[in-house]
Amino acid sequence: MTMEFTGNETLRREELAELVRVHQAHIFRYLRYLGAIDSAREDIVQETFLAAMRSTLLRQLDEWAQGAYLRGIARNQFRKACRQQKRSSAKHIGQESAMAEAELVWAKEFLRGGDGFDYIEALRKCRNSLPPRQKNLLDMQYTQRKSRSAIAGAMGMSVEGVKSLGRRVRAALRECVHKRLRRAEQAW
Repeated sequence: MTMEFTGNETLRREELAELVRVHQAHIFRYLRYLGAIDSAREDIVQETFLAAMRSTLLRQLDEWAQGAYLRGIARNQFRKACRQQKRSSAKHIGQESAMAEAELVWAKEFLRGGDGFDYIEALRKCRNSLPPRQKNLLDMQYTQRKSRSAIAGAMGMSVEGVKSLGRRVRAALRECVHKRLRRAEQAW
């Protein structure tokens, strides 16, 4: 990420470079989690660090608190981008209560082990252990972004059946990920 400096920055170049090095990938993943599309994520990440550059507060925070502060900026930049594109951010977890819930889940589940890579790895392994039909459902729903009715047609199920199967698959994944993370914590 290249940034222009005007000489009026609150953070020194070295401080900003360190902030970007430590938090850029984390903020990028957080925006993906919120639903920001690929083409907008890089712009939002850059806007997040440009906004952070003007803050003197970041110097006073530890690394975890800096991450929380940057997530707040990124969340607001995401909302702004949604408004500018004249689309509802509610579709992308934009409602206040949903945004607060997303932040809690992110902080509690994803960051509890540090940078979140253990969570991603556990999720990948759990997804790979699913039966083909359940993997197919996840792919159609989250990768291909098909509607429930399209998935129902492709899988020969009712829409309610797809909804029900989706709930069971997500619950199974959640349980599997929690078990894997608990085992990893106990191994430490």
